[in-house]
Amino acid sequence: MRFIQLFENYNPKQKELYARGTEHKIYPSKRNPDILYKVGKKEAIYRWYDIFKSNPLIFPKVFSISKSNKSGEDYYYVTIEKLNTKKFEKNWDSLETALEDLGLIDVDGGENFTDLYRRTNITDLKKVGKALSKTDENLSQFYFNLISLIDETKKAMSSLGEKDKNVDIHKYNYGYTKEGKLKCLDI
Repeated sequence: MRFIQLFENYNPKQKELYARGTEHKIYPSKRNPDILYKVGKKEAIYRWYDIFKSNPLIFPKVFSISKSNKSGEDYYYVTIEKLNTKKFEKNWDSLETALEDLGLIDVDGGENFTDLYRRTNITDLKKVGKALSKTDENLSQFYFNLISLIDETKKAMSSLGEKDKNVDIHKYNYGYTKEGKLKCLDI
C-alpha cells in the first residue's frame, strides 16, 4: 500500500479526543474542520482501509494514511472525511420510536432497528418502509436510504472478500456528508 501523505509532528496526545470505537480513537483536525484522524493499530486499520478507499460513495472519503510517530507501537492514522453523526442519531431515534409505534420493536425491552433488520427479509423490510410512509414520508425516506446503504456496504465488503462478516449496524456508525449523503463510518 502506498502512503500518500505524512504529517509532521503528529501526536494524538496533543489533540482532543473526538470519538472512540473498540479499536480506534478519532481526533479532529486543528486546521480543517471537515476532516478527522482515525487512529488504531495496523491490523485494525487495514481491516477497513481498502474497503473505505475503494468505496468513497458508501464510506467517508479517505485522504491519506500514515504510520504514527508513537514509539514502540504499530499505530497508524487515517485522514478521513468528517460526517454529521448527530443528525443521523436524531433520525435513528425517530425511526425507532416510529417502529415501536408500529409494534415492530420494543425499545424499552432493549430492541432496536438492528434487531428488526436482522430478523426481517427484504420483502417485509419494504412493507415496513411503506407503513412508515403513511405516517411520515421523511422518516420513510430515511429508512429506505439506511436499508440501501446497509445493502451497499454488504456488497462492498463481499467484493473484497468479507462476505461472511456482518455489517456493524448501530446508531453511532453512520453520518451525513455536508451535501446530505448518508455514509457508513465502520464495518
